[in-house]
Formats: sequence, structure tokens, C-alpha cells
Amino acid sequence: MSPFVRFYRFIPPYVRNAFAALLVLLGMSISIRADASSDATLLIPTDLHTLTPSGPEAATHGRFEFVPVTGQPFTKAMRAETVHRPAYPWDVQLDVRTRSAVKKGDTLWLGLNARRFKTLQETGEALVEVILEQSSPPHQKLLERALSFGPAWSHARIPFTADRDAAAGELKVTLRLGYNPQTLELGALSLLNYGPSVAPSSLPRTDTAYEGSEPDHPWRAAAAARIENIRKGDLAIQVNDAEGRPVEGAIVKVRMKRHAFAFGTAIQSARIAGDDSPDNLRYRAIIEKYFNKVVFENDLKWPAWVGGKDAGNVGRGQILRTLDWFGARSIAVRGHVMVWPSWRYTPEFIKPLAAEPYKLRAAVLDHIVDQTAALGPRLAEWDVINESYAHHDLIDILGREAMADWFRAAHTGAPAVRLFYNDYTMFSGEGPGSPSQHFYDTIRFLIDQGAPIGGIGEQGHFGGSPPPPMKVLATFDRFAAFGLPIQISEFDIDTSDEDLQVAYTRDFLTAAFSHPAVTGVMSWGFWAGSHWKPRAAFWSKDWSLRPNGKVFLDLIQNEWWTNAELKTDAVGRAVVRGFCGDYEITITSSDPTPAPVHINLQNAGTALEIVVGKTK
Repeated sequence: MSPFVRFYRFIPPYVRNAFAALLVLLGMSISIRADASSDATLLIPTDLHTLTPSGPEAATHGRFEFVPVTGQPFTKAMRAETVHRPAYPWDVQLDVRTRSAVKKGDTLWLGLNARRFKTLQETGEALVEVILEQSSPPHQKLLERALSFGPAWSHARIPFTADRDAAAGELKVTLRLGYNPQTLELGALSLLNYGPSVAPSSLPRTDTAYEGSEPDHPWRAAAAARIENIRKGDLAIQVNDAEGRPVEGAIVKVRMKRHAFAFGTAIQSARIAGDDSPDNLRYRAIIEKYFNKVVFENDLKWPAWVGGKDAGNVGRGQILRTLDWFGARSIAVRGHVMVWPSWRYTPEFIKPLAAEPYKLRAAVLDHIVDQTAALGPRLAEWDVINESYAHHDLIDILGREAMADWFRAAHTGAPAVRLFYNDYTMFSGEGPGSPSQHFYDTIRFLIDQGAPIGGIGEQGHFGGSPPPPMKVLATFDRFAAFGLPIQISEFDIDTSDEDLQVAYTRDFLTAAFSHPAVTGVMSWGFWAGSHWKPRAAFWSKDWSLRPNGKVFLDLIQNEWWTNAELKTDAVGRAVVRGFCGDYEITITSSDPTPAPVHINLQNAGTALEIVVGKTK
């Protein structure tokens, strides 16, 4: 045994593992005997030149080159660009085969260093799905993990257990890249086999912490103070008898019924106005119990609206029945979206009008007139324009001024409806040329043009590299200077890291709830059975509440909810400080008591008198 190995055996296991991983990142292809029973064996070459572009559209949709890197434990990175989004993520990918055997029960460890160079992803990140699979059909998977990377170099570390035997070359590591246009830089990729005697829990894993995730970080105390100040009010209840005398010792029960702050969700009208299947009934019951605002997910988008022109089919008639259902329950409804200015998101008959701008302009305005005439004041809010940062085909032809015309047409047709500009880039980058700056400049332009814009919608789709809460709050501050309400219009967190998903759900909602300019958070769905990204849903397909859903409910129905039982003092008064919203108040005393009283508690405070007993 060499002196180095004798020394190495006395190093704590977690240090040995980190050291072994570092050697891999440095390209040192060696096997170190960590203890008497296990070796860390490299299963794939450390040279990224061995990664092979694959997938049926890798040649047409992907570009791959090597670029120099400084300040990292590697000097070169593979720059992988997805030029156009293919039909499927596996249409553009990279793969490399294993060079050593794997046994069922072996502990494997995969590490990937990467960063986002540029992206059109809604989260502002670059996406990659990391897979360890059979290299020939049926391509059974040992590991399948979706990862996302921000602009800084970060290291994803995944320990797991092999569930089958495989000879050398029978497995391959695959990096799927076929997403929205993006450029990902790959600095190092490693796959190690520690054998059966090393527990996965003893190996380094991706640190789910983000800046500001610490329990004692200063942003938390400041947010709590703001919540106390802006989201609560004093409810003063005076209990008198019929002669106007104060009633001492009366029991006052205060029960909150609905938040003033919007906690909403995207909905599908077929689930509301369709049949009474068990899933649909459960879907409606959860909406009615937990959400105070909804937004149509797809039903009002232009192609769907045109397709449902006959009020008797699944289209407009279903939308109207859905609005009736929400109206009967006093649940506010948002419209999404009048103009998504891209050929991809407009009806087929629109693209031929590209050569005739005056007809194109008229078609867009006619569509806005049609929607507002049909729905008018039945909607509380409406996204007039969606995602002009990434989708601007119509704007390129008609000019930016057309956006202000669309707002004016929407206001004319529905003057009582608050009109929003909606995008996904508020937290993406900083400074000139950044997506966030484009968002800011678009709002500034609309205001300068005199457009009747009434609010700013930031989608809030996040992945595995979400912005720190402090940046979220600073960005809210910046956009709040416009004097317009901000609404998180499409919130979700799609990541395979459940711990991160839970922690960031709590922290992002807290940051949003604490900011005076933010008026609501709309989740982009809640049930995995009707969710564009099922992994991000609060409820699983079997209707079990997922950990991120538990956090959501704990906040909105426990931490930010007020129920109290009070007793009036000598002057007949009871006071409670509660979260703003709708309340039911009941009185119990020796005198006959009135029916429950319903009031709205505002931030400025609400006072009311309740009379018990009968007039003589």
C-alpha cells in the first residue's frame, strides 16, 4: 500500500468523495481505493470530445463547438446550441457509452458542470435532461433527471443505485437538449461507480440551497414586517345591546372566508362545464375551496377562440357556462390572451396576411372587438399581449405602435376590465440588452404611447436555478416604479429536486406576498392530471397532496389566515389584527344574537357595531 493511499484512508468519507469528484473534473482518470471494499471507478471518459451528437435532428437543430474557459477546474467547455426547437427533446442530444460493467445494487454518482450561455426558456435557464439508459432498444432507464442551469457555472451531483446489471458499453449517458432555443456550456461530465458498499446518501449531491435560502437571512425578517404592515388590518367589533349599552363578556368568533390577495390557478373549461366525472368533481371542489381567482389556460387563445365560434360546440358555449359557474361563486376570472403576436400562436388564416399589413392590422383589431363584445365585463382582468420578447412576428410587420392600438381596442370593448401586458422575462438578466430590460422597456413604451395598460403580468415559471428572493424583491421594486400592480400570472416550479421545489415555493410566495406592488399569484394549474408540467403540480394525478402543495396550503390557510375567538371587554369591544379579506363574525351572549355578519377587512382597518337583544 502506497503512503498516499494509507493517508487517504484516514480522510473522512465525505472529503474523500468530494476529492474523487474533483479529480474527475480535472480529467484525472484514476481509481482510488477509498476503503477496503470499494473503488471509485470511472464509467465514462472525462474528455468531452467523446460526447457524440445524436438524435434525428441534431444536425439541423443543434450546433456544437468547444470554447475556452477561465476560472474553473477545466479549461475548455462544449458549447451546445439548440437553434430551433425540435418536435421532441430527444431529437437533439449528446451521448457517450460506458466503458466498464455495472452490477445491480452498485452505487453510481453522476456529476455535470454547466451554465446557461443564452436561452429563450421562460425560466431564463438552459435545460438538459440527464439520462443513464441502455444503449440499445428498449433503452430502459437507470436514471432520468431534468436539470436547469443559470448563467453561473454550477455543479449538478446525483448519487443513485443501479437497478440492473450491464456489461461495458451496454449503457450510455445521454444529455437531451431539444428544448426552446438555448445555448448550454458543458464543462465536465462524469459517471463513477462506487460499488455496493457505499451508500448513495454518503456521496455529494446537488446542494439545493440558493442565495437567501438560509433560515436566518435578513430578507425574511424584512418580508415578515412588510406582510404585517401591508397585508393585515385591525378589525374592531363593538357589541351593544338594543338600548345602546356595551355588552361585556360576549363571545366574538371571527372566521376568515377569503383572502383579499389573489391566490389563483389556471383552469380548463372542460373540467368546469364538462361532465360530472369523479376527477372533474374533485377539480371543481378544490378550486372552490382554495382559490379566489382563476384564469383560462387555453380556451381564450386566438386559435381556440376561432375554433369555438359556434356557441353550441365545445368552444364559446362552454366558456360561457364556465363563467356562469365562477360567477355564482364570486370567483374572479382573468382572460388569457388576446394577442400572442407570433405565427405559431395565431390562427392559420393570419399568416398569409403578412404581405398585406393593413389587412393584418384589421384582423387583429377585429379579433379584439369580437372577444370583448362576447365577454365584456364578465372578466376582471385580461392579458392583452403575451411574450413579445420571444414572439414578435406581428409586431415586426405592424410596428411597436400596434401594441398600444391593441390595448386601446381592448379598453374600448371592455372599459371596466383591467388590462395587462404579460411576459416571462422580469427576472431574466440585468442591464441593457437583457430580457428583463426588454420587459421594462416594453412597459415604458406602452405608457409613453398612452396605452390604457392597467397591470404587469410576470409569468413566474421557474426550474432548478431560480432567482434569489432578494433579486425577486429588487426586481419588484424596479417595476413597481411604473405605479402599476404586478401579478404573478403563471407560477410553477418544475424541477426533479423536491427539496428545492418545496423551499422555493415557500420563499417565492413569501417574497411576492410581502411586496406592496404585487396583488396576486396565479398558479399555472394545480393538478397533475391537467397541468402542462405535471411535476410542478400541487396535487398528484391520484389527488394526493404533494410536498410543494402542502407548503402552499400551509401558507394560505394557516400562516396567512386569521381565525380568532375573542371576548368583549368592559366597554363591549373586541379587536383583532387579521389578514385582509372577507370574514364571517358571530356573537354569542346571554341576549338573543343576530345572524352572522359578513364584512371585508381592509388594510386601513374596519370597524363595525353588532347589536344583540331585542328592542323594548
